[in-house]
Amino acid sequence: MLIIKKRTIVIVILTFLCTVIHAQDMLQGTVMEYNDEKQLTPVVGAVLQWENSSVGTVTDINGTFKIEKIGESNQLIVRYFTYQNDTIFIQKDQKELEVVLLKAHQLNEISVEATRQGSYISVKPILTTVLSADGLRKAACCNLSESFDNTVAVDVEYADAVTGAKQISMLGLAGIYNQILLENTPFIRLLSHQFGLSFVPGVWMEAISIAKGTSSVTNGYEGMTGQINIDYKKPEKNQERFFLNLFTNSMGKGEINLNTRIKIKEHLSTMFLLHTEGQFAKLDLNRDSFLDLPLNYQVNAMNRWDYDKPGKFEGRTLVSYLWEDRVGGQKNFSPRRRDETVYGLRIRTDKFNVITKNGFLLPGHHESIGTILSFTYHQNLSYFGLKDYNAKQLSGYANILYSNRYGESERHKFTAGGSFQVDVLNENMLHVTDDISRIKREYIEMVPGIFTEYSYSIDEKFVLMAGLRFDYNFYYNMLFWTPRLHLKWVPYRDGAVRLSAGKGYRTAHVLVENMSLLINNRTFIFPSELKPEEAYNGGVSFVQSFDMKGGKSKFSVDYFYTTFVNQMIIDLDRSPQRVYVYNLNDKMNKGKSYSHSFQAELTLYPLKRFELIMAYRFNDVWQTTGEDLQPKALMSPHKALLNISYATKFEKWKFNLTVQYNSSMRFPNTQNNPEPYRLPKQSPDYFIVNAQITKKYKTLEIYLGGENLLNYKQKNPILSADNPFGDYFDASMLYAPITGIMGYVGINWKFF
Repeated sequence: MLIIKKRTIVIVILTFLCTVIHAQDMLQGTVMEYNDEKQLTPVVGAVLQWENSSVGTVTDINGTFKIEKIGESNQLIVRYFTYQNDTIFIQKDQKELEVVLLKAHQLNEISVEATRQGSYISVKPILTTVLSADGLRKAACCNLSESFDNTVAVDVEYADAVTGAKQISMLGLAGIYNQILLENTPFIRLLSHQFGLSFVPGVWMEAISIAKGTSSVTNGYEGMTGQINIDYKKPEKNQERFFLNLFTNSMGKGEINLNTRIKIKEHLSTMFLLHTEGQFAKLDLNRDSFLDLPLNYQVNAMNRWDYDKPGKFEGRTLVSYLWEDRVGGQKNFSPRRRDETVYGLRIRTDKFNVITKNGFLLPGHHESIGTILSFTYHQNLSYFGLKDYNAKQLSGYANILYSNRYGESERHKFTAGGSFQVDVLNENMLHVTDDISRIKREYIEMVPGIFTEYSYSIDEKFVLMAGLRFDYNFYYNMLFWTPRLHLKWVPYRDGAVRLSAGKGYRTAHVLVENMSLLINNRTFIFPSELKPEEAYNGGVSFVQSFDMKGGKSKFSVDYFYTTFVNQMIIDLDRSPQRVYVYNLNDKMNKGKSYSHSFQAELTLYPLKRFELIMAYRFNDVWQTTGEDLQPKALMSPHKALLNISYATKFEKWKFNLTVQYNSSMRFPNTQNNPEPYRLPKQSPDYFIVNAQITKKYKTLEIYLGGENLLNYKQKNPILSADNPFGDYFDASMLYAPITGIMGYVGINWKFF
């Protein structure tokens, strides 16, 4: 009876939340030109884009446009063929704009070019770096995991030497402590943790926003170390009527990507996006009998709709489906034959996702009610050697919020609302020769919550944002309280200081979040029941901008500290044959876990179309494992980056070079293994060099490049590769790439 009542409450809440939404502050108007008879006529296809932003739109057949106003910029760039670019200052409360394009002289090319930066720091009080579409195109960027080559804020590495999965970390801590959103909706969670980064195609993305430290309470109580928000192409703003991308590399991988935009009527448009990929070649370049990259086949499709009624409501709905089949292991393994003589793995994924954001404007000047709704179905059918792991996830999320500005010059902003998250996760792990090793778990978590957030600003020179939320977790029967505070102060022109402090919680899922450990022959040991993870985070940053001949340059420096009240400890140090999983503070462990993270970055534009990025970060992360407080294993403390980008006039040619330095890192303790299967205490340090050249035509781009040009590879990435069913087999001790030089070529064809 209690379960039925809870389900009824959930249905009622979700039904109610379907009726409302958030509406954005819009700027609308027309773009006109004089014809030969000196009469004003509409300009069709003019591009309007906020400076240093990926947010833009295109005029329709009547020369009219509508564009969402953003806090990051008040400079609107207008572009149209044969005309000089025009940059227009937009007032804070301006709602309409009329533009008349004037020909200074007839041109074969646009004579004035706007600076398009690959990345920039948002004006928000939360320290946020935005990677624009131009920044993402500096490299092949096949998916989200390959989008951070030109930043040190996010580290990306392979999770193991067999599955091909990649994982990220921020502030020296695993990606599970970083909240990943799709257009402000929780997206990569639970079963998506292992391979979710590869489920986000690179060419679908318009921008990526990387926020450090705790984020706004409106997005939930998770996100202890930061937040990554992905923006996909939008039919209302994207100017591509048809886009096609073809890609292949020297490792035997191929991709096809396409999207098409259809305007149904004035305030209704849709976009179809399709991504297919395959890893077709069997590669064993280090000759350890294991595939360096698993065979992989993926189909990913999305349909999204944007709709609005000016002054009343607007909405967006995204529906997506993904199918993937991943086969790896020893080179002579076949999924048709599975036994104890050849090691193999197979991971089959089906994922269905719906996100809808709809809403109404209220009578107040900036008053609105908004909601976000999402539903996720994710099924994973897999085996690793002689271990079966099958899991199914059903998740629902709803968020409703009310927002308004008031007071003199509308300096006060108030936001309040509620959210509801429900997750149903069924897991079943079984060793096919030993039923005793079976782990079966049925998990249902329901978390309703309420939140409020207040911000006060003085002409963007001072911004205070304070938030508080309360969430009740029915699985743990615990109340989560999450306070967060952000300050931004602009003491003088082009200088900004930010402070942040806050708290976060999350539920730990051992197998889902550590699927790479299933590859090994380690036994999982659970001494006690896991508790929710809880951490505090605080940080300070300074950003200074200055003018150079080529554009606005900047210097930034930041420091963040994270300390855990409780954390799920994955202890690989106690024994190389076991995985001990326990709470930070319980009968198995009385320890500490904390991180210090420092980053400095200098971005220079000494000449037009020439960008130089120099960055360094230091992570000092300590954790009690094996009864000792020691540096976190498989985490590089020092990382440095140099990125050089240059484009010829009108960007007909673009050149990009990236050099990364990664310092030595600690290996987990393997001293109890026989001598041939022991690792040193520290890994070597190494450099990675990537380069790309792009040739641009009117509607066509051709790019070619290379990754890991120094051909650095980790030697013997798999322990006991000669006996994969033995006690010492371990494929999770990766610190560097296992594949060498990789060349690639691709084309982008755009039809406007």
